[in-house]
Order: sequence, then C-alpha cells, then structure tokens
Amino acid sequence: MNILKNAMEAMEKGGDIEISLKDNNEGECIVSFQDQGCGIPDEFLPRLGEPFYTLKEKGTGLGLMICHKIIKQHHGSIVYKSKIGEGTLIEITLPLLRQKIR
Repeated sequence: MNILKNAMEAMEKGGDIEISLKDNNEGECIVSFQDQGCGIPDEFLPRLGEPFYTLKEKGTGLGLMICHKIIKQHHGSIVYKSKIGEGTLIEITLPLLRQKIR
C-alpha cells in the first residue's frame, strides 16, 4: 500500500500506475509498479528505505523502511529505477513457494 500511495503522490496532475506480476523462471516472481510521476534524482535512489530519509515535505521516511524490512524477511529484494519527468519503476523480487496440492 505504501508503494502505491507514494506513486499516487508523485503524480500531482494524475496519471496511470501500471502494476504487473511475472515469473522470472528462476524460482522468483517480480511485482512491478510503474508510475508517471515526477521521478527521483539518481543520487537519492540508494538512500530510499533508510529510516527517516524522505523526499516528502511532511513524510517520515518510515513507510519505505517498513516495506524494505517486510521484503527482506521474505528473502526478497527491491530495486528502484527512475527518470526525472518520466516516473519511477519499482521492482520487488520474491521467491516462489511451489507446493503440490493434494
């Protein structure tokens, strides 16, 4: 929810958020979120997810930190790709659990 909220807030004039889910054929799934927002400068991307680091005027920086912790606890990873004026792509990779159904 936090990732979607951030995407919506990045699009002050509206826009689309594309959400996709795919199997990368390596035992993992990738959930991606692409917005049409303002984008994030490259120098800020490595710090996303740090506690109390935020690019928002009234943000706390805790939302993405919690997302990072949940993803890490599930043995996953999160990657940010962004271009100023074009938007941001967030890719979350999580391991697939395949079980036979009886």
